[in-house]
Amino acid sequence: MIRKPKIAIGGVIIINNKILLAKRRDEPDKNKWAIPGGKLELNETLEEGLKREMKEETSLDIKKGKLLGIIEVVNDNFHYVILDYECSIISGEIRSGSDALDIKYFDLNNLTCDINETTMEFINKIKSGIFPVSIISRKI
Repeated sequence: MIRKPKIAIGGVIIINNKILLAKRRDEPDKNKWAIPGGKLELNETLEEGLKREMKEETSLDIKKGKLLGIIEVVNDNFHYVILDYECSIISGEIRSGSDALDIKYFDLNNLTCDINETTMEFINKIKSGIFPVSIISRKI
């Protein structure tokens, strides 16, 4: 079996100093909170994939904004390159979709839930105001 890196996209929605996070349904980091998003499909543009993933996880229709960061996660059994984009809500009511166990806003200054490691690092870098954020998590 040929293994190759996978491209994923994430949507960052921040309103009134609160960030929208999804509780992951699947591994890696099942049951932890993370930026909503997922893997890009073949023949899908970054914008198309972002809109699809945000609809699947949050039930929201969004508009893609600027690239906020690139996260690279490299482990023994997977390699993801995640592009996180600023998003604004066009329409819809927030509710967890097929790819998320739960979805809700968290205060950026009081994050006490079980957030996955790279999401927490990303949020801390966003708060510092330096863009684009670049994170490499390597566990081999």
